[in-house]
Amino acid sequence: MNQNKLYSISDVARVLGVQEYRIQYVHRTGKVRSPAIFAGRRAYTKADIQRLAQHFKVNFPQKAGEPCT
Repeated sequence: MNQNKLYSISDVARVLGVQEYRIQYVHRTGKVRSPAIFAGRRAYTKADIQRLAQHFKVNFPQKAGEPCT
């Protein structure tokens, strides 16, 4: 994943193997800081995705295309 690229919540859910509603819930409850919002939508950086991966206890892939475990 490119460090400067921004990702949608559906991209993050697919990469982490987590349903979107679970990601939305942890943001809404304040368990994980919500990323920046652009045009009314969350825009995730690689660091944001790493925080979510840590919360959900999944291994964030080091290279694009690698599945999470």
